[in-house]
Amino acid sequence: MIELAPDHKLGLPVACPVMLAAGSIGYGESRHRELTLDRFGAVVIGPFTNRSRAGSQPPRMAETVGGFVRRVDLQNRGVSAALRKFGRLWPRLGCPVIAQIADSAKEDAASTARRLSGVEGIDGFELVCSLEAGELELGRLLEALLFESDLPVLVKLPLPRAAALAPALIAGGAAGIVAGSPPIGAAAHGDGGTVTGETFGPGVYPLMLAALMEVKGLGLTGSLIACGGIHTRDQALHCLAAGADALQLDSLAWVEPAAASAVAAAFAGVRHAQAGEDG
Repeated sequence: MIELAPDHKLGLPVACPVMLAAGSIGYGESRHRELTLDRFGAVVIGPFTNRSRAGSQPPRMAETVGGFVRRVDLQNRGVSAALRKFGRLWPRLGCPVIAQIADSAKEDAASTARRLSGVEGIDGFELVCSLEAGELELGRLLEALLFESDLPVLVKLPLPRAAALAPALIAGGAAGIVAGSPPIGAAAHGDGGTVTGETFGPGVYPLMLAALMEVKGLGLTGSLIACGGIHTRDQALHCLAAGADALQLDSLAWVEPAAASAVAAAFAGVRHAQAGEDG
């Protein structure tokens, strides 16, 4: 087992270092039939916010060399509606479930965590922030989640700022760091317009790996999780060898779900240290 919350009283053990990132299966209702969840160490569902959020106006996606740009603006039903409609699914997903909380106000984050705390099937939280969020704002959001729940909290940080923000968050009680939130890019859309938003795909991998290595070099306690552009077993091996305790697949699960399941299957029952040595 791999422990993603090594200093937490409850812990967050996973049997496989390969996880599914938020957006891969929605709230559990959008799982592709080729995503075999019991092969994965965990899955992140959400995002959850205290109130519902409308998505951005179309066009929302544009392809580019090495990936695609997507703009959805954290569209979600709100935590109460999500619980009513999808909560029954979470205990049956076949692997540990981490709920992503995306509120930007402390009071809202506290309310969302309070609603999800103790819900059957939820094993931990992932706090995700805006790209502009500062250390103080993130610290307050983390404090709210830790106050309202006993569950471990991972914090997903923007790639360019992950190393700058990580030390204060680990000191504030975060169980681990996810490096991280995708960079912002722009790409031409077929109708002649431009889509500006989060960038996904293999082209993100070098940026993610650089951020991962920078955070690893800080020697922080807690776990370190890689997320961004991982599309092959060799890339997964490289992340683990570079110091990641686990990794999250995002764009691969969307464009080639069978390939994502195959990557997870390659690491089933293998500790990350052994995987690095085998690679």
